[in-house]
Amino acid sequence: MSDFLNLLQDKIIVFDGAMGTYLQSLDLPIDDWGGPAFENCSENLLYTRPDAIESVHNAFLDIGCDVIETNSFGGSEVVLTEFGIAEKTYDVNLRAAQLAKRVAGDYSTKEKPRFVAGSIGPGTKLPTLGHITYRALKDAYREQVRGLVDGGSDVLIVETCQDLLQTKAALAAIFDHFAKTRSRIPVIAQVTIEVFGTMLNGTEIGAALTALEPFPIDVIGMNCGTGPKQMTDSFRHLCENSPLPVSILPNAGLPEVKDGQQHYDETPESFAAQVEAFAKDFGANIVGGCCGTTPDHIKLLVERLGSLSPKERNAKLAPSASSIYFQQPFTQDASFLIVGERVNASGSKKMRDLLDAEDWDGLVNLAKSQEKEGAHILDVNVDFVGRDGVADMHELAKRLVTNVKIPLMFDSTEWEKMEAGLEHAGGKSILNSTNYEDGEERFIKLLELAKEFGASIVIGLIDETGMARTAEDKLKIARRAYKQATEFGIEAHDIFFDPLALPISTGIEEDRKNAAETIDSIKQIRAEMPEANIILGVSNISFGLSPAARIVLNSVFLHDAVEAGMNSAIVNASKILPLIRFNEHEIDTARDLIYDRRQWNADAPVRTEGEARTIGSPGEPALADEGVRVPSICTYDPLVEFTTLFEGKTAQSIKPDISNLPIEERLKEHIIEGEKIGLEDSLKQALETYKPLDIINNILLDGMKTVGDLFGSGQMQLPFVLQSAEAMKAAVRFLEPFLDRVEGIEKGTLVLATVKGDVHDIGKNLVDIILTNNGYKVVNLGIKQPIDDILRAFEESKADAIGMSGLLVKSTLVMRDNLELMNTRSINAPVILGGAALNRRYVDQDLIPLYDGDLFYARDAFDGLHAMDKLTSGGDLATETAETTEKASKAAAAASVSNQAPAENEDLVGEDAKLGVNAAEQVRKRASGSTAHTTRSEISQDVPIPVPPFWGSKVVEIKDLTKIFDFVNETALFKGQWQYKQGRMTPDEYAKIIADEVRPRFEELKADAIRGKLLEAKVVYGYFPCQSEGNDLIIYNEDQKTERLRFNFPRQPIEQRGGKNLCLADYFASVESGKMDVVAFDLVTMGSKASEHSARLFAADNYTDYLLFHGLSVESAEAFAEMWHKRIREELGVAGQDAPELAKLFHQGYQGSRYSFGYPACPDLEEQAKIFELLDPSRIGVELSEEFQLHPEQSTSAIVLHHPEAKYFNIE
Repeated sequence: MSDFLNLLQDKIIVFDGAMGTYLQSLDLPIDDWGGPAFENCSENLLYTRPDAIESVHNAFLDIGCDVIETNSFGGSEVVLTEFGIAEKTYDVNLRAAQLAKRVAGDYSTKEKPRFVAGSIGPGTKLPTLGHITYRALKDAYREQVRGLVDGGSDVLIVETCQDLLQTKAALAAIFDHFAKTRSRIPVIAQVTIEVFGTMLNGTEIGAALTALEPFPIDVIGMNCGTGPKQMTDSFRHLCENSPLPVSILPNAGLPEVKDGQQHYDETPESFAAQVEAFAKDFGANIVGGCCGTTPDHIKLLVERLGSLSPKERNAKLAPSASSIYFQQPFTQDASFLIVGERVNASGSKKMRDLLDAEDWDGLVNLAKSQEKEGAHILDVNVDFVGRDGVADMHELAKRLVTNVKIPLMFDSTEWEKMEAGLEHAGGKSILNSTNYEDGEERFIKLLELAKEFGASIVIGLIDETGMARTAEDKLKIARRAYKQATEFGIEAHDIFFDPLALPISTGIEEDRKNAAETIDSIKQIRAEMPEANIILGVSNISFGLSPAARIVLNSVFLHDAVEAGMNSAIVNASKILPLIRFNEHEIDTARDLIYDRRQWNADAPVRTEGEARTIGSPGEPALADEGVRVPSICTYDPLVEFTTLFEGKTAQSIKPDISNLPIEERLKEHIIEGEKIGLEDSLKQALETYKPLDIINNILLDGMKTVGDLFGSGQMQLPFVLQSAEAMKAAVRFLEPFLDRVEGIEKGTLVLATVKGDVHDIGKNLVDIILTNNGYKVVNLGIKQPIDDILRAFEESKADAIGMSGLLVKSTLVMRDNLELMNTRSINAPVILGGAALNRRYVDQDLIPLYDGDLFYARDAFDGLHAMDKLTSGGDLATETAETTEKASKAAAAASVSNQAPAENEDLVGEDAKLGVNAAEQVRKRASGSTAHTTRSEISQDVPIPVPPFWGSKVVEIKDLTKIFDFVNETALFKGQWQYKQGRMTPDEYAKIIADEVRPRFEELKADAIRGKLLEAKVVYGYFPCQSEGNDLIIYNEDQKTERLRFNFPRQPIEQRGGKNLCLADYFASVESGKMDVVAFDLVTMGSKASEHSARLFAADNYTDYLLFHGLSVESAEAFAEMWHKRIREELGVAGQDAPELAKLFHQGYQGSRYSFGYPACPDLEEQAKIFELLDPSRIGVELSEEFQLHPEQSTSAIVLHHPEAKYFNIE
């Protein structure tokens, strides 16, 4: 064992290639296989032609590989049963290992040892789909494992895993064997990610890593399924997150049949180059080959990598659970880990009713509702008196694992029921729970289950004496359990302590301090055992109270428990609200109840010896300690006060009442809530005491500051901010007649413009709205502003700063040019930059060092406000910028550690949302070499060329807008255009806003657009004969002979890291091929009325309506483009590969691709002019500006490629 693992640390280990491919190349007659009954049963060759197997081993050992795999891939009892030789299972694997061991021994030297890996394949039955039970499959692997180990295997490799539950069964059989024989050899587990990006059952690589990492395996990796090209993203994730050594054994590309023979498209050279990159760039520890790889493929790996040491990786997997689909980290960025509680028969009547009726579909729907409401984990409990819980758990779990995307927590007082659930769950589950109530035997049994199935475990703080009530007792049990569990082999991050949330609502004296002791214990456990998790069943705390009271108490208790260090809770997410929804009295009274802040009459007698007193408060103990003064009357009981507060209230009626607030606070609430009803009456009352300017500067602007703070902390969404701005504008408008004309209310002045060549104004206008309603004067110059006009306005207005905005990639270059020009003119005015084209890294690393004056990056309108506040108050903007940059860097680093994208990704809209990248990164990565070279890529030229339905162009108008709305990318619209971001909200809070606020507005806006004819959807598109020549695409006239025009596309520089010399021209038949290809172009628009209506809303101070309608119109243009691309695919006859789900279409789930000019593969906007020459978009009211921008803004154009390999790529 140590020899192999020692070598693994010293060098990159090279495995052999494909056993099956080599055997097929030998063209053995059917009799050599053992007759027709054994065709393709290579294991039978161990009896009939062992020399053939030996020749395969020799071929790979001759070229220098370090490890050969045994001929036992199909050697499990399940597979051999299909050939009628199940009784030979042990002997087959024994022979396979002995043969390989003997051959390897002939080549092995001290300087270059050779090893044998016992191959264990997936078999032919998937337990998750019910083909075979987990137990039966585990038993079927036992003899295979025994034979491979007895035969002398140096390593066991469980490979080509298509179902995580199958992998777990194999690993369980292996580790059972090790325990029984007290032996141990290294173990490798490899999963197969198919061409669609997941395992066969839909498992992403992150979920697979999470499910398998808890097992004591030595290496985790990927093999089979696809070639190296398709493995790149998944393998990168594996290397970046796996704390274990990693292996990669790809196929020799994707298979296809040529001349009746299976052919793989990766040559030894192309295969080796890609695998070499996996080792050098990503850090692969083991490389090799699978289907289609020959000795020639592996020989190049040996030559390139066989003497290299592995790249150092310091990956750390975020502690997580997983379903068979996705990974769920235990630490949530803006929330706690929410465990949905409604599929729990112990606490949910609906669950019990459905279970009693054996309504399995109803139970699945109940589980899905928990997922929809924001649960991260699903608690599953079938404990119901009178029913067979084990059978129930089997029935329910086998349905949940495939129908619910979130991981499962199996919850029961009986371990047999939890085991039944685990036997269906391929992902990493959580067991709830174990404790010491029945002694250590049951405690240990749950630890054994957790180890066998790779599960996390909840430990209730209960011992043989009962439930721990004091913080001291809770900590004592936690220490005992932590020591025992970690020594047993459970990782600290897989332990969840449940310190027990016991009711404080009963009025019984011993219950009064339950909550306070629990919170105190959370703090102590978190401090002493920081890697462990802490979980509570929150709703227990409020047992017996009214629904409205329970929501408030649960929410406040949950908040304080999280503050104390709890990171997970079993809750009904829809019954928890943020504290800003409650008034201070409700929160304070809830906390008085939680921390038992009763008040007592201090004039109490002293108990004399032998005297017993009954205390006046029902909750006080009947006896007082001798010689101790005790209160006789409770003067304030928070339980009584709290229950009285919610008499007659429903859960829906909890809303702050501002009518009795002091006028100053009332006005602030009007602004914060965006509430205009009653605003004028409040302002009139304020005018009786304050001057109008004081109301604006000292009260209303203070309210807007609170709005900014809430927005910055993720507690308020932009549309609600704009409602506040509308209320602010209405208040100022009301007060203007009362203002003394000599009074100035501007805090400062900003000249604001969208830079030259950019027609997008939404971001700039949002800055205008926020600054104007926070006391600043904004000189809004509009769109497409040259730098001379911006500087002239700055001088004339005597402004404090210049603000430049831009959405396009090119705009970032314009901003750079503007700053350089300002340097040459010795103008060092403070500049604030913003817009979707930018990110902080580009500004900090490229622009701040360039510019001589103060420069500030504003990610949103409130960043711009913050910068202006600093400037006008005399603050040090440079220091502020550095501090903000440092915070942003830390946030980005934290996001990387937690496997979460930085928050900026929530801003992506339009084409950026589709590409999933920020435009500024494209600018930062500008040409690392020549883009004009003509070294052609390896894009296939042998693809069918479709026949278009016509040549030339035509115009189509879409009257039914619902067809376009069906293609709207709601994520890009809601998060990007409309800025409804999750921020620090819990998933439940965010889902509620989407359901209650966003989707109704979406439906209303669509209806208004249809009713008011505000969107005029038109498209001009066409098909043109074409051929490629170098980097050019030649467009011919319909005679297919005369050149009409040509596009010139850049090519990936030879120096570009990860580049493949890609160029759009490569996706078309070349002139040399003699074939005539076809290209499509389209240009869609939602019409000029959309821009006109947006301008009217902005001018009328209808800020929220402006944001929402403008966003809808722009995103509808993207939806129209997506819809028309589908139409083009249908007309060309290549729509058969279209993904059925719309979300996958947004991520190129189809054949071919469409590219918009200005984006990575075709960044030159000037090429738009050629589209106009071909299509004449003036027919649909679209014009091209001097800067090659489309007017109206709600328009987009594209070149459409049919080639099956066409995907997005970038030019650096």
